[in-house]
Amino acid sequence: MTTSFAPTFRRGPSPLVGLTVGFIAGITAIILAVAGITFVGLAIAFPIALPIAEAYHLPVKAADAALAAQFAGFWWAFLALAVASFVSAGLVVAKLINFLSPAPRD
Repeated sequence: MTTSFAPTFRRGPSPLVGLTVGFIAGITAIILAVAGITFVGLAIAFPIALPIAEAYHLPVKAADAALAAQFAGFWWAFLALAVASFVSAGLVVAKLINFLSPAPRD
């Protein structure tokens, strides 16, 4: 008689919660990965922008050249932001896997 009132144990979140959290975490991971790729691109582009423009004899405004020259010295900051973005995307995916994994039975 008492077995009918025994608690049932679920092995993870409900399907709707799993789908919602998976969707949001997936979008977040994609956005962080794209931000990381963008920061890598900026770390590469600023130091080589002026030499390439000069090599191809492209007209560049003085203000744009000064801005590119100023940001070229901060390549390490863009690279650090890229690494932080990639690490954050990895953490989001790891936490999503941990959340969606079935809980061990006690």
